[in-house]
Amino acid sequence: MKLPAPGRPLRYRLFLLAASGLLPLAIVAAVVLAYISGERAHDARATALLVSRALATAIDAELRATVSVLQSMSLVDELHGGELEEFHALGRRIAASQGWRAVVLADPQGKLLLSSAHALSAPAPDAVDPESMQKAIATRLPVVGTVTTGPRNNQAFAVRLPVLRDGQLRYVLSAVIPAEHILGVLLRQNVPGTSIVTVLDQKLTRVARSRQHTSPGPSPSLAALLATPEREGTGNTTTLEGMRSHTGFSRLQDWGWTVVTGISAEDADTGLYSVIGAVGAGLLASLALAAFVAWYFSRDVIEPIEALKAAAQALGRGEPVLVSRLDIAELQDVGAALKQAAVDRDLAARERETLLARATEALRQAEEAGRSKDEFLAMLGHELRNPLAPMATALHLMKRKGDPGTRLEREVMQRQVTHMQRLVDDLLDVSRITGKRLEMRMQPVRLADVVRHAAQSVQPVLGLRRFGVEVAPDAEDLWVSADEVRLGQVLTNLLGNAIKFTGPEGSIRLALRRAGTQAEVEVSDTGLGMAPEVLAHVFDLFYQAPQGTDRSRGGLGLGLAISRSLVEMHGGAVRATSPGEGQGSTFTITLPQVAPPQAFVESSAPAAPEGSHARVLLVDDNQDAADTAAALLQLSGYEVKVAYDPGVALTLLDQFVPQVAVLDIGLPGMSGYELAQRVRAHRNGARCHLVALTGYGTAADIAKAGEAGFAQHLVKPASPVDLLRAVQRGVGEAA
Repeated sequence: MKLPAPGRPLRYRLFLLAASGLLPLAIVAAVVLAYISGERAHDARATALLVSRALATAIDAELRATVSVLQSMSLVDELHGGELEEFHALGRRIAASQGWRAVVLADPQGKLLLSSAHALSAPAPDAVDPESMQKAIATRLPVVGTVTTGPRNNQAFAVRLPVLRDGQLRYVLSAVIPAEHILGVLLRQNVPGTSIVTVLDQKLTRVARSRQHTSPGPSPSLAALLATPEREGTGNTTTLEGMRSHTGFSRLQDWGWTVVTGISAEDADTGLYSVIGAVGAGLLASLALAAFVAWYFSRDVIEPIEALKAAAQALGRGEPVLVSRLDIAELQDVGAALKQAAVDRDLAARERETLLARATEALRQAEEAGRSKDEFLAMLGHELRNPLAPMATALHLMKRKGDPGTRLEREVMQRQVTHMQRLVDDLLDVSRITGKRLEMRMQPVRLADVVRHAAQSVQPVLGLRRFGVEVAPDAEDLWVSADEVRLGQVLTNLLGNAIKFTGPEGSIRLALRRAGTQAEVEVSDTGLGMAPEVLAHVFDLFYQAPQGTDRSRGGLGLGLAISRSLVEMHGGAVRATSPGEGQGSTFTITLPQVAPPQAFVESSAPAAPEGSHARVLLVDDNQDAADTAAALLQLSGYEVKVAYDPGVALTLLDQFVPQVAVLDIGLPGMSGYELAQRVRAHRNGARCHLVALTGYGTAADIAKAGEAGFAQHLVKPASPVDLLRAVQRGVGEAA
């Protein structure tokens, strides 16, 4: 253990005494200088914001003027009379007068009909910036596109106007404007030479900049400032030229462009440096005088202090401490203390080495135990899930074939497989939760759908119990931010718990209601209930209520603990209540509501009914998994083609036009991502709905599947219900 220093040198104390009179002055000077500097920086940022607002207004006016010209052109008789040759001539005249590159006319699908930059008889070129074209078609509102570089390295952007007649979209009329047009707007505003003004499009590509630079985008610090969703803002940035700037930005709300003004920090601080220099010089001179006074009065005691210093250094290095007799009594006491500290140091070092060795061994054993536990659980989950998946599918197929002679045996096997699957899932989930490795895929979820799906999932095990589902009328459109799978797992756990502790003649109720800004889901039963001492520990890990030696209700005591952890990870809470033993129990979940997603559209496409003969392509190199899944789909009325190899799958496409393709990702010779792209490129797979079936289930894996063209993502082992639901959804969307 390192001992504290015996004290500060006398020379230093004398220096502090002499310099202490300067401290208030230095503090005041520093505060004043910091205030002045901060005010100057604040004023510079405010000025930059005002300039950005003014320039944004000017550019917005310029763009709106362009829209007005296009609106005037959209009213001419030549356009609506179909006289494209006359309209082509008109477009050339207006483009020349306005300084535009071209006037472009497109049909309601975005296909170009004419361009004033090309002869009317020439083939129409492809649309530049198709994203803005599609946005104008979709919104039927004026749109300003992004900057695009032409074949001659010239930059331009499009202003597009949907042309409506009798409420129907007839054309999309566009003006292709050179980027230097916007630069001209900036230069007309007399921007100071020490400031830099930049106009950026929706993708932060430079439209115009008052000072030229080869980079087409903003500097990293400016990009970080613009990452805020606010319409306006200020901050400190570094320009592409390396100049520190006080920056303000303002966004054009209707167009998505951003105007940024950077004022040189050096110019803003002009005059401040001389004041700082003068104050600093005065303080340094005063400190020099204080140092001289300290040195002068410390000469008589400096040698004893140096001796103590050497002893302290020896103590720090672990060497023997030798201190000769000192003439100052107080310093002599310090020397004796140093000698005793050396003795204590040696003793403590020996004890520390012993404790460190013990702690290191205990840490090694704990880490080894943790690794062994994780490896065992991973191996256990893998080894148990592999046989469980085909067993569950085979049982489902046996049920569909309807052999009455094996019904009782199938039901026993189904209950035991489900119970085993739940135990495996609980073991793995509690390991991930306690190790903080559980990954949540949060997205807006309509809670009524989750509640009804959970109710359907427990129907096979209800027996004679009465079961009611109540969704309040004002709760039909309650949305929460959730991982839909994990939230469904919570409800299934609570319903399974209610079924386990409710007799055959009892009843269970699942209810959803709105509670202010919260959503409440309640699971109640008329079962065994709980005593107060049980209720206090019902959510504890591995806790089980006292029961007989037969342990007829089984379990590991993990379900409720996992449910509470998952609810809390969703930002909610769960509580349990019970009037007492024999009087039933109630579990209530509260979750914060969120606004419904704007892009949500209630799907009305029907699932594929029995015997619909919808076509499905199934590709998996695991032949058992592929064959059992194909049998399940064929039994459900689908026409299925199976391939164990991606090359065979592509060959099948020459004669087979699937509506849905279920593709494994880990295929031999070609990944499922590459196969998905090649399926989409095939003439018979261009409109195919793609479903990924993979053992990879992280958020990054789901995102990668989406980029490859997959519309759905299933994690192995997928249940028969999930596989059928995914195929039904795909058939509906393909239709």
